[in-house]
Amino acid sequence: MTIDQIRQPVANEFNLFLEEYRCRTQSHVELLEQVVEYLSHFPGKQLRPLLVLLSAQACQHLSSLHVKLATAVELLHNASLMHDDVVDESNSRRNHESIRHRWGNQVAVLCGDYFLAQVMTLIQEVESPKVSSALSQTVATMCQGELMQLSAIHKKVKASSYIDIIGSKTASLLATCCQFGALSPKDSQESPFSQNLYDFGYHYGIVFQIRDDINDFNQDHDVALPEDISPSQLIEEHTLLAQKALQPLPNSPAKQTLLDMLLPSAPQPVC
Repeated sequence: MTIDQIRQPVANEFNLFLEEYRCRTQSHVELLEQVVEYLSHFPGKQLRPLLVLLSAQACQHLSSLHVKLATAVELLHNASLMHDDVVDESNSRRNHESIRHRWGNQVAVLCGDYFLAQVMTLIQEVESPKVSSALSQTVATMCQGELMQLSAIHKKVKASSYIDIIGSKTASLLATCCQFGALSPKDSQESPFSQNLYDFGYHYGIVFQIRDDINDFNQDHDVALPEDISPSQLIEEHTLLAQKALQPLPNSPAKQTLLDMLLPSAPQPVC
């Protein structure tokens, strides 16, 4: 499965997301424009906005609301990457020079803050207390996950602690992305499948992060994979939980694509 195949069920809305994202990152400040232009050359797989759009399509109510939410989560994700690189003193991101290494820590922090301001603007436009509350809680959880990771650097951790860390810093946002897809554009009420989609996103996020950590295992990885259980066993367990979470949803191309994203043949994390 390719990234183009993942995008296919929501191709039109994904293009609208790309346009919305470009509009939200435009600026008259030359330095910010340079950073945004630099980032545009390697945008990643943009799986988080795709999860919003595919989940909404699976609930049969994909709309302009979800395009805005997709834009918000991608802005949040990229802001967190810029901030994380400062915290980690990382010189590379997605196999390219990081913003903090190319322009310095101050620029990385301020550009990340600008992206977060755009997230706040989008959330205000959506006018949904559910969205505002969910996103605030998710950001808090992500920060807690990063702090847990810092406290576990170069230490052996058990599987339970490892899952707590990656569940907070990675899976929580992917879960929220899927939950956003369950939000109805008509009355801001959640679909009856809201919890199913949240659970799917969480367990998919666990699988996604474990695969990323396996790819990084031969490098100087901060938090080692747990030794009390095999990574393949963890992947199998959370894959089954993710598949189970989606079972109640009606069959559709979007639902099938979400399930296919769990397969080893789906696009994997960037090493």
